[in-house]
Amino acid sequence: MQTRAYTARSNLHASTPRHGQLSDIRSPWRQIQHRKQHSLPSIPAAPKQRCSQQCHATLQLDQQSKPNSSSGQQTAPDNSTSQHSFSWTKQWYPVALDKDLETYRPNAIKLLGKDLVLWKDGDSEWRCFDDVCPHRLVPLSEGRIETDGTLQCAYHGWRFNAEGACTTIPQAESSEAERKSAGHPRACVPKYPVQVQHHLVWVWGDASPNAQLECLSKQPAIIEQLQHEDQVLYLHPWFMREMPYGHDILLENVLDPSHVPFSHHGVIGDRNKVMPSSMQTIDPLQESGFTVGIAVNKNGTNRAQEGSGKMTKLNFTPPTLVKYKFGGPGMQMITYCTPTSPGRSRLFYCFVANKQNAPAAMKRAIGLKPDWLNFLNHFQRNLVLDGDGVFLHGQDRKTHQGPEVPKYYMPTSMDQGVSSLRHWLTNMAGPIPWGVQATPEVWSKDYTRHEMLDRYNQHTKHCKNCSKALQVVSLAQKAAVAVMAVTALLAAAAVGAGNSSLPVWGGLGTGAVLAAVAAWQLGLLRQKFIFVDYVQADH
Repeated sequence: MQTRAYTARSNLHASTPRHGQLSDIRSPWRQIQHRKQHSLPSIPAAPKQRCSQQCHATLQLDQQSKPNSSSGQQTAPDNSTSQHSFSWTKQWYPVALDKDLETYRPNAIKLLGKDLVLWKDGDSEWRCFDDVCPHRLVPLSEGRIETDGTLQCAYHGWRFNAEGACTTIPQAESSEAERKSAGHPRACVPKYPVQVQHHLVWVWGDASPNAQLECLSKQPAIIEQLQHEDQVLYLHPWFMREMPYGHDILLENVLDPSHVPFSHHGVIGDRNKVMPSSMQTIDPLQESGFTVGIAVNKNGTNRAQEGSGKMTKLNFTPPTLVKYKFGGPGMQMITYCTPTSPGRSRLFYCFVANKQNAPAAMKRAIGLKPDWLNFLNHFQRNLVLDGDGVFLHGQDRKTHQGPEVPKYYMPTSMDQGVSSLRHWLTNMAGPIPWGVQATPEVWSKDYTRHEMLDRYNQHTKHCKNCSKALQVVSLAQKAAVAVMAVTALLAAAAVGAGNSSLPVWGGLGTGAVLAAVAAWQLGLLRQKFIFVDYVQADH
């Protein structure tokens, strides 16, 4: 039986779609239906291993025996045993920035459709569990971290150690009964491997009994340049935002530089100065990813066509990394696109240069900027993402609504990155095994503009820098309003008392006006942390 994992170089070239061809953008739901109709062969599933460790016996044992009452719903299968050799669950995923996580309480996160909880134990190590207490299925992320380094459920006080084992059941009638009940496999919480690299917290996508060993055979898709922190110059520091569209749409967007002058006109592009460009394959499509390159245009001249050989290279390393490598002093734009749930994803971004090769003026400028001003950089990143957030959500809904999805028409070479990605997703990776039902109905929800462009819930509340800045701005606005009210009252009182002294009531009146202007400006600044509507027709 032959699988569909491509390894031979000839097969790669023969099967890689070229620009001008129609690209199959079938959703995972449609791919499943297609396989059923055509009876494609699949690799027989290996027998499930019985967990030898009590902590890995999950509370899903009873749930799996219950029939699914939802008719017509399909959940994407775990393709680790399908015709695709790529396994979505046997990968490392960035889920949060280390500096933005709370260390004194649990943090709720989502990954591959699963609700997880991140918390720091008594040894200051990050731990990740399923976000559910085995007792009554309430979220552990609503609990607390005890002084002994255990995670306590807020409902009945059950505690769990760093390995997911239950250590305390306050309702037990005796210490012996507590020991016996806590030692039962169903009293434990599944544990996911965790590590920290490049200021990012990475979580392994699997919590099976072998996960702790399997994760050692693979490292996160890290950037070699970032391994030497003292040599890195962060032109744009790490930034995170949750996106109202899926992982595949986010990857497409990042691999498509030709949209920038149109979607982000006046922000980081100019639609009136677009030059013809070309994209070509540099590293052919494989299961491990691909690399494409685009010519660098400068002053209306295509430098690559002149034979300089300077190109901007875009590399995709599955399942999350897209890296832009520019021709400057080791400059790279690094993005990670994490699949959180159907129709939702999380973007991590930074822009770096090699400190040794960077111009002295660039290093001085970066060095003079204090970290607390990073929220201004985040304003710019949010403005960029707002530019295409609304219509990318619409694209996501369209590409996942049932089997009758039209194909992309991509006649130019600049679509090569998107075409290669779609080929990788369809023929090498297969559908994501979501931890929830992934049907057309899930993607059909139409968010309001406020939900699609919700800066507060998508970024600000997760970013400590922006959260603190928002608190300061809000307090300053309240203070300005108070000053305005007091000075206005004093000015009115002075006039009412017959005090005709111009310096007195004039000064108070001027103070009230200045305070009102300050409150208005601070209100506009505050709104940038929360919601700013972006209408393309107005740009």
